[in-house]
Amino acid sequence: MTEKTIDRAMLLAGPQAAPEGAVADDSLAKANRLADALDLAAEERALLLLATAMERGPLTRSLARLVESEALDMEALVSALTGFAPHAIRSADVVRLDLVGRWTNKEGKVELGLCWAFERLLDARAGQHENLIDGLLGRRQTARHALEDFPAQRHEAELAVALLRGAIERGARGINILIHGPPGTGKTELARTLAATLGEPLHAVGEADSDGEEPSRFDRIAALRLALRTLEKRGRALLLFDEMEDMLGDARIEHNGRVRKRAGSKLFVNRLVEDNIVPVIWTSNCIADLDPAILRRFSLSIRMDFPGSGHSPAMLARVSAEEQVTVDPALQALAATAPETASLFRVAARAAALAGDPAAANRFAGSILGAMRGEPVEAQATRPFDERLLAADIDLPALFASLARADAPADFSLLLTGPPGTGKTEAVQALARQLGRPLHVKRASDLMSKWVGETEKAIAAAFADAKRHGAMLFFDEVDSLLADRGGATRGWEVSQVNELLTWMEAHPLPFAAATNHAAKLDPAAARRFVFKVGMRSLDGARARRAFAHFFGHEAPAMLDRLDGLTLGDFAVVARQMRFVGTASDAALIERLRRERMTRPAPPQPMGFGSDAPLGCE
Repeated sequence: MTEKTIDRAMLLAGPQAAPEGAVADDSLAKANRLADALDLAAEERALLLLATAMERGPLTRSLARLVESEALDMEALVSALTGFAPHAIRSADVVRLDLVGRWTNKEGKVELGLCWAFERLLDARAGQHENLIDGLLGRRQTARHALEDFPAQRHEAELAVALLRGAIERGARGINILIHGPPGTGKTELARTLAATLGEPLHAVGEADSDGEEPSRFDRIAALRLALRTLEKRGRALLLFDEMEDMLGDARIEHNGRVRKRAGSKLFVNRLVEDNIVPVIWTSNCIADLDPAILRRFSLSIRMDFPGSGHSPAMLARVSAEEQVTVDPALQALAATAPETASLFRVAARAAALAGDPAAANRFAGSILGAMRGEPVEAQATRPFDERLLAADIDLPALFASLARADAPADFSLLLTGPPGTGKTEAVQALARQLGRPLHVKRASDLMSKWVGETEKAIAAAFADAKRHGAMLFFDEVDSLLADRGGATRGWEVSQVNELLTWMEAHPLPFAAATNHAAKLDPAAARRFVFKVGMRSLDGARARRAFAHFFGHEAPAMLDRLDGLTLGDFAVVARQMRFVGTASDAALIERLRRERMTRPAPPQPMGFGSDAPLGCE
């Protein structure tokens, strides 16, 4: 150092050309461009370039080693070369942004170096980031969908767009949106779509550590803080913190409200959520163990779930087009009964394309769905059902069309009565399809328990689950749950009726129930249903249509002499044909006659379309 003067101009000059045959290091050039992007003041730029040169430049690296070996005053040297006062270095913007690190070694001497996020940016390969700011903030997200692709969340999504737009225009702090729901329901896609709708960039923060490996909680929070501090200096953007559970650790809320196994400081997390300079969108698979003190600091919560059966076809068609594969209709049939199948559409379509067998998509999805559910699941295309076969005491198509209107209220209840086989379950399935909702079916055996109070809990859980999934709820054999309270001899017989009625009247979504024994229903309970439909046996025209539907050819004239048939009669005979092979028309008619004869004649007219009273209160 005594033979050569090292001044500020030489240290902070632009990068020199590398000697012939050497690989050029463009670290100083990148640092200079970043200073331009962040609009750093002259002394801030000088400090950033000096720290970069001391680690990446041969001459200045030697200087750094000399300062260390001679135990010289690093802050005094930096002050002389950058213009910063020694005591002001610790509060410099580039230090606060975690670009330049300042720490004290074990001998009590101050050292300077580059922070890992900046080093990763300097080492990025050409073209890895669209620009240097993107490299600091995190990978920029690209949307593939529009708000119309999220019909169940449309209202909340529009509210989120208005909130984010206002927050960005006014520079509001502490704006956070939580998108939560089961894995595979499109939480990240919705976040991307919100940003695209606004026309603002969305950056996913903390997806990897400094070595590109799995990040720790510390890594993720450090990345979020770096992104927030960077945006405090530069520009409009949104941040995405995917998988919020990483920040919370294994926290569990106990029945007494205590939070166990909390990771890190609650106060730190609270302040982090309260003070963010730009809006942050957080996603979580489960918020059951999220501390209410943190949850209440969010501006908006959006619940995601699997799409209803009415929306699955459009989603499947879009995925098929994007993956350039034709998907077996059995995959859509599986989604109608197992809504979580929708989360597997893309994976199954891609696997089928790679296997060279588009029709195998349902098998790929079925295998994963089986693993998720813990039991084998087979994807089989359902047999088309002709809804014109349904016979009732009212115009069912007109009623269903009215209930399925886009502006129709969803909180209706429907009671179907009639002899076995008249199509009560098929009618409910047809209505669920028109509504575009998954159908949750519960039978008496699913709900009733020998333990006092457990039936009421099962009823409550069924309604809560249907509400959570946006499903239509259907109770079959409801006479077991809504028996006439006038003949009750035990308290629980009354309490389960009361529980069901309470939930039925408060439920915001469609609820249907069916029974073969209308006379057994509690009269007051039956009258609580908004709509009551009596299902009937088939008339001549419907019987002929049913014959063609189940057996594939026109009905013979002799069918007209057989009255009182139901859809159940045709379905049973059709199943018999799977085992006995083909049969003549006469043989089919004889089988239908036998099925009709096995059904006992009803002792009185059934259904609410008859004149038979249900009883009196």
